[in-house]
Amino acid sequence: MTPLIDMAFLLIVFFVLVSQVTSAEMVDLSLPRPTSGTAKQPDGSERIVVNVIPATDGGAAGYRLGKRDFTADTAGLQQLVAAIAQAMKGRPSVEVNIRADRATAYSWVRPAMTAVADALTESGIDRTRARVRLVVLGGGGNG
Repeated sequence: MTPLIDMAFLLIVFFVLVSQVTSAEMVDLSLPRPTSGTAKQPDGSERIVVNVIPATDGGAAGYRLGKRDFTADTAGLQQLVAAIAQAMKGRPSVEVNIRADRATAYSWVRPAMTAVADALTESGIDRTRARVRLVVLGGGGNG
């Protein structure tokens, strides 16, 4: 009976730790529902996720890459470029997903897209081989 209780506690600890690791990459976003059946889930093999952290009135509070947050100003975007380039080095088949809330204006998503393009140049990956997906906005047309 004692080994069974030990195993139950180990499983509980494991699931608590794993749930914290997976939730660190996710930002609470209100994503649109796809209207066509061509949408599919990415396989997650070689993937970098850049989240545009939503703010009030369609703005962005910053950007998140993994567990790191970057400010939406010039210095924060330069740090984001360096972090993306570091993650891309030695991985030419990497896919970059940029996620943004439905209410976030495109003017706040574009700097993240530019940061990815600059990171490609900095990391030495050929732009024609890179895959960038914008997981965004549907419906309302904010910007």
